[in-house]
Amino acid sequence: MKRFNFCVFLKKARILFVLFLFFSMSKGAGAIDFDTFYEQIHKQTLERNFVRFRNRLLVSADAYHLLPLKEKEILNQYYSLVLVFDVLERFIYFNEQSGVGVATQRGSNLQFDIRYYETLKDIGIGGKINAMCVLPYFDKCILLGYMMF
Repeated sequence: MKRFNFCVFLKKARILFVLFLFFSMSKGAGAIDFDTFYEQIHKQTLERNFVRFRNRLLVSADAYHLLPLKEKEILNQYYSLVLVFDVLERFIYFNEQSGVGVATQRGSNLQFDIRYYETLKDIGIGGKINAMCVLPYFDKCILLGYMMF
């Protein structure tokens, strides 16, 4: 018989609670849309008042590109997260092992897991994407606002 692991239970309960709060707030009047969220993250990044998400710093792609090299290196050391809200310009590659690579109009090259291929294909060239990626390579990206399969 498998033993009950209380720490694992608390972690799962915490994740479910955060998801519950997110979805319940998204239905209410206090909800913010993705564009407002991005603007707030962008503003706070420029002010160096970084937002934390799951114990990682969260920055906007536009503000990240404006930061001095020294500050970028510090963010990169801690594998901070970057929000990329942009327009899909082209597919770079599709590979079952490494996933899907796309380029955006502002010059970001993003790498997604293979499970996002159909969704990215449906969004298509010229479609707007909202993604969160890991620095410094803009890889391990997830799409925001789309259901995963």
